[in-house]
Amino acid sequence: MSKEEKRVQMFAMIADWQQSGMSKKRYCEENGINEAKFYYWFSRSKENATSSGSFIAIDKGVRKGDVEVIYPNGVRIKVDTDLGLLSQLIRLY
Repeated sequence: MSKEEKRVQMFAMIADWQQSGMSKKRYCEENGINEAKFYYWFSRSKENATSSGSFIAIDKGVRKGDVEVIYPNGVRIKVDTDLGLLSQLIRLY
């Protein structure tokens, strides 16, 4: 498993815990998760959340390509688009 796959899996675990309504300790016990590892990934998810909502630069030299957004819960959105067109659409709004 690659580092990125592990990261996506762990953030999905955090999202699952948040929806479960259980305490962290109980969630770990019921799912056979090492509590220290869970707390590590929980702290990483909070770091990730503080950087969410920010913009990233898109290289203007690239005209076409895949744009992929990966959410902490593992959901992926991938769009194959003309980046120039995407830039124009963003400026309209």
